[in-house]
Amino acid sequence: MRNFGKPPAPWLFSLLILPLGIVVVGFNFTALPFLLARAGVPVDRIASISSIINLPGVVGFLFAPVVDIKFRRRTWLVLASFGTALFACLYFPLIGASHLVLMTALIFAGGLITFLVAAACGGLIVKTLSESAQSKAAAWIMAGQLGGGALGAAVILWLAARVPITTVGLCVAALVAVPGLLAFTIPEPLPESSAWFQGRLPLIGRELWSVLRSPLRRWSTLLLLAPGGTGAAQTLLPAIASHYGVGTSGVMWMNGVAGGAMLALGSLSGALIPGDWDRRLTYAAAGLTNAIAAIVLLAANRPSVYLPGTAFYLATEGLCWARSIALMVEIVGVETRDASTLFSVLNAIVTIPVLYMIKLDGMGFSRFGTRGLLWTDAGANLLVFGVVAAVFVVCGLSLRRVPAPDALAHSTSTL
Repeated sequence: MRNFGKPPAPWLFSLLILPLGIVVVGFNFTALPFLLARAGVPVDRIASISSIINLPGVVGFLFAPVVDIKFRRRTWLVLASFGTALFACLYFPLIGASHLVLMTALIFAGGLITFLVAAACGGLIVKTLSESAQSKAAAWIMAGQLGGGALGAAVILWLAARVPITTVGLCVAALVAVPGLLAFTIPEPLPESSAWFQGRLPLIGRELWSVLRSPLRRWSTLLLLAPGGTGAAQTLLPAIASHYGVGTSGVMWMNGVAGGAMLALGSLSGALIPGDWDRRLTYAAAGLTNAIAAIVLLAANRPSVYLPGTAFYLATEGLCWARSIALMVEIVGVETRDASTLFSVLNAIVTIPVLYMIKLDGMGFSRFGTRGLLWTDAGANLLVFGVVAAVFVVCGLSLRRVPAPDALAHSTSTL
């Protein structure tokens, strides 16, 4: 498949991922928490809702196998983008304190469709790009997901202050539907003829078993489950903005426009990391920078701390997520037949710590306020980095990866 036409430019994936970025990052992580807090919904309830509406990132892999069959992955990406737009039209009119259960259920259902955007993009990266281009694409895709999502949040908040919330939903639907059409520019052959699921589940099971059997891939997958590098506090930063004396305009610009730039900048900085550096260690180190950013926000409860502190936090979050994509692409490998499916499973795995860290951050807030939230978030990153660094020191592992896969697997066999 790699030789079918000219491969896509890595930067194209920053646009293809926009439907997911606008909804998951822009709406779920930023705009919705702020709008609910403004409607009088308690912060701990917002944390619970955030955990539920982001569950598709965990269970969405159950539907991901469809992306590897019947239609091209680019076609599935377009269909998922339009499905995401449809659900946005349904749940936006329900935003407020009166229809929380129905609103949450519809956002969750729409999220299952949106998850296929990530599955299609992941499969396309693995199957259409060279290994050197994959690392750049990982940075670009996170720039689009996080940076574009934050800019989407700014647009949503700007519109919400000026037009009815139903109209905002229609505008968001248009924003997420159009970028998906760019997938048709990717040269991709038709998939091999196969049944929907007959005989494929055992094959997928064997691919998952191969991940567990490989010491390198097994440890990398366990690291994705760890509570580091999640950027979970981003979901609750808009909800606690008022504690710093920051209002709607401040959230719109810092968590939206400027925040989008910082997320994109942080994501693209991942492309500067040499390709032969161990992706496990660089992922944990990115989490360390995110912990430092959370500690900066502890300095004082005033706008002069919230604004630069949030900018720093979002930039380091972009780096964390870019390194997680690079790690997932490495785990999948080009030899995997159902690349979108395995990528989706790993994407589900990396979403699990995001969800439980959102919940833990919310619990920290309910017990100790803003300081409890931020210390919980920072502590998880510090713990993961300390463990990974200790393993590298004790096992005598190098920052630079061993070129030969057999040698690398042997060096990690004790882990």
